[in-house]
Amino acid sequence: MLKDTTNNDLITLIRAEPKCKRGFTMSMASRLRRKRGWNWEDTLVKRIDSCYSYEAYRLGGASAILPDILAISNRFGKIMVIEAKSGTTDYLMVPREQVERSLRFLDSFRLYPNRHFVLAFKFLRKRRLKQGGYEKRDLREYHKEFNIKLQKGERAPDIICTYGGNFYTISKGLKKHVELPDFRMPFL
Repeated sequence: MLKDTTNNDLITLIRAEPKCKRGFTMSMASRLRRKRGWNWEDTLVKRIDSCYSYEAYRLGGASAILPDILAISNRFGKIMVIEAKSGTTDYLMVPREQVERSLRFLDSFRLYPNRHFVLAFKFLRKRRLKQGGYEKRDLREYHKEFNIKLQKGERAPDIICTYGGNFYTISKGLKKHVELPDFRMPFL
């Protein structure tokens, strides 16, 4: 026996989103990832703001053509542009486009004698498993200064940070281990 469907049922069927393994829709999972990133950026801004003679600002979302955070100390003549990444995977990546935009932005503040491009990574206490679900692990944070000199016209590499603290660049399809110096954040 066929059931009569109304237009409302048809609209509901069209709008149905595929579900992730844990019952989340794809948009819910995406919103959760963005919220984790926003929380990490907000935490960094609050920590830096609590330091003497520093001010920090979140500059926009993922669609902005700006870095995640700008931190300034006029007293010390220091400016920091920060790209913040947070997640539950075994590695986090800063795409080359974000590296390039941060370097361009930082270059426009030539009056500051101490200019730093900082990569701030936070690995959450839970690790996402491939088959779904999570397992517990230690929380880890890394603050590194991007000090790789680029030739004029050279594209920046993608930067990868692993949970174990290893750093890699990916450029022209080649993965290379790099040693980035630790950056002492003002709140440490």
